[in-house]
Amino acid sequence: MFHCASIFSPESLASLWQALNSIDPQWALGVVFLLLFLAGCGLPLPEDIPLTFTGILLGLPSTHAAFGGLPGAVAVVVVICYTSILTGDLVAWKLGRKYGRTLTRYVPFRWFLPEHRIHRVEHWFDKFGNWTVFFGRMVAGIRFVTFVIAGMARMRMSRFILFDSLGALVTVPVWLILGYVLGTHFDQIVQWMSRVSTTTWIVVGSLAALLLLWKLAHRDHKKDEGPAAKIGEETGP
Repeated sequence: MFHCASIFSPESLASLWQALNSIDPQWALGVVFLLLFLAGCGLPLPEDIPLTFTGILLGLPSTHAAFGGLPGAVAVVVVICYTSILTGDLVAWKLGRKYGRTLTRYVPFRWFLPEHRIHRVEHWFDKFGNWTVFFGRMVAGIRFVTFVIAGMARMRMSRFILFDSLGALVTVPVWLILGYVLGTHFDQIVQWMSRVSTTTWIVVGSLAALLLLWKLAHRDHKKDEGPAAKIGEETGP
């Protein structure tokens, strides 16, 4: 039976670790800034991925050396991450405020702003107001929609920045810390993974795929029930 140890061998681990340390931290953080900014503008990329990668960078000796130690690296990363995220989010808010629903007529915005998502977020705004921005920032897939609708709802910029920043104070540290732990315990994690057989990973992956398919099927079923229930109400006594 093929074993994951053949993939995560000491030689492969050493090569990967060397490749990570050979990355120029300044160049890498420049790419992270761009990706986080574009994610806020609607790029279909979860910001969790570049944030986790940034946390891994924080655990590398090469990053510490580039910025004068861990405290300096943390300060630079925090400024880069929050500046790029909030700037991108403000672009989404501005698009909603200036153009509103006309965005949904054009590609690629109509891909990111489907009617069912717009109605859902508008409903949340009606019920929870400004806290929709706070919680919407934490949910990948509706984050951009939430910020556009905040602009459409004429939410003040100062209030938008406040609640968006509060949400970022929750989500950003989580992914940075996760990446930092992965980076500083990289060899231990891979050694643990190498002891797990390929069969186990296949079983876990299959169960995850089945769960995802069940969720998608359940969501489609609820969508089909919605119009049927509405028709029943209209034709009832």
